[in-house]
Amino acid sequence: MYEKTKGDFAEKLTDEKISEIVNEPVKIAILELLEKKGACPFGDILRELSISQPAGMNHILELKLAGLIERYSSPPNYSLNKERYEKIKQRLNKDG
Repeated sequence: MYEKTKGDFAEKLTDEKISEIVNEPVKIAILELLEKKGACPFGDILRELSISQPAGMNHILELKLAGLIERYSSPPNYSLNKERYEKIKQRLNKDG
């Protein structure tokens, strides 16, 4: 079972805000890590990318609110929302 972002918040984000979120190097690194390795515990993400816990939590929260990652509660892992990620990449490539 996993937690999804409540409501349609992620769908209502503007392209500008989405672009801002995914154009941050650490967020891109998190997305690429999850795309490459699959579901990962939070601690593994921090170690792999050499980022602090507060910074990591902030990046994870923004990616989660954008609907790009999901948190599975058993076991506690973060996973890429591949459908949403592909949709966002297509939207950004159209505009860019």
